[in-house]
Amino acid sequence: MSEVLPRNVALESGASELGMRMLLTVVIVLFVVQDVFDMSMSLAPGLSAKNALLYVLAGALVFKIAMQGSFRFEIRALHYCFAVLIGYAVFSWLVAAFMVEYPRYNVIGSAIRLKATWIDRALLFLVFFYALRSSRNAYTVLKVLLLAVALANTIAVLNGLGYLQTGRMCADDVDRVQGMMGEPNQDGAFDVLFIPGLATALLTASSLWRLPWFVGLLMTLIALVMTASRGGFVAFVVACLWAGFILRRYVPAQRLLAIAAGGVLFAVVAVLAVIPFYGSVLYRRVFEESTASDIAVASSGRTDIWSSAVAMMADTPITMLTGFGWNVYFTMPFRFAPHNYYLDLWFNLGLVGLACGTALLVLVVRETLGAVGHAAAMYRPALLAFAVGTVGISVATFFVDLYTPWLWYWAYAGLVLRIAVNAKNTAQAQHAVESQPRKADPYGWIAAGKTA
Repeated sequence: MSEVLPRNVALESGASELGMRMLLTVVIVLFVVQDVFDMSMSLAPGLSAKNALLYVLAGALVFKIAMQGSFRFEIRALHYCFAVLIGYAVFSWLVAAFMVEYPRYNVIGSAIRLKATWIDRALLFLVFFYALRSSRNAYTVLKVLLLAVALANTIAVLNGLGYLQTGRMCADDVDRVQGMMGEPNQDGAFDVLFIPGLATALLTASSLWRLPWFVGLLMTLIALVMTASRGGFVAFVVACLWAGFILRRYVPAQRLLAIAAGGVLFAVVAVLAVIPFYGSVLYRRVFEESTASDIAVASSGRTDIWSSAVAMMADTPITMLTGFGWNVYFTMPFRFAPHNYYLDLWFNLGLVGLACGTALLVLVVRETLGAVGHAAAMYRPALLAFAVGTVGISVATFFVDLYTPWLWYWAYAGLVLRIAVNAKNTAQAQHAVESQPRKADPYGWIAAGKTA
């Protein structure tokens, strides 16, 4: 047991792992290039340059693990949820394609969609989680990820204000700004996820780095406002309330109030910066539509979408348990997408998909918060920020289908959970060493022998 402690301490301080850090940084750069500049970089159906690099990294990890023979299977519950969800999705795809044979069901297209969603998400998480063993290195790449988000949102704001014209960043048919995700509601959820991380980066930065983090946080807040995403706004408010609830255990009341005041000031500045350009859109979305007497209008038609989907499931009650099958929703005579992450899981994959998809988010938050008390002081803000951001995106996904943001989320989760798991492993190793029974040494002979 005494050999375990140095290994875990080493994981906290870190070896260089330069090659893996560089490769993960390249993956993040490809994220930015693809999403900001709308470059598909497609190599084949369902395969892009980003995916190809991801698969190469996964293969390299498998080879490394096989050669070293030192693999530790960590956070098993999360892996099991991924495995069960993907396994059930594959099974339901086979049933939908070859047994039920739904009209207009695209067998190949649905298989590619399954690979591009859940399989790629799980693989991305595994790569970002297992590629780095050092908390310090994971923290370094985490900062690169946050800087990429800040840069992308700065470009999105400049596009929205007319100073740039890049990729798919433009106004939609009702003058709401589409950022790097290419759709306002997805952009809103994406921004809510990363705002807490950018805020903690600013609060903990050295004087040299405060300006870049300040600009990045402000631009991300402005980007959120410019989306006029009411789901994003609700998620932001809930995330702020949740942050206040969990931070009360770690931050003195006076400092917490100062942080809250600074957050309000940032939000006000963001709104004031947007009003001259998008004031009418914000007023229509936030006040006119939200206060409409017709709930369908107030929800932008979501209640009609949801009730139609649930009614179809009620017509075939077994589907409330089993779901209709992977990607079957889009073969049905619905006009719009589900606009709800949880309903999409339930409709297609039944209670298995809904339970596993929800449990993934719950387990991530539980694992992260459980490590805060064990982590080094420099890592605690990042852990707390990720937990708050996860709550935010969990709320936002009640109002929107997410596609691209999930890849960013699981890369983010992999880095943060590496830090969290290392912190818990180190604490457990220290406890095990300290709890070992001490041999009686009344004359000091054993101690003398160790120092000789």
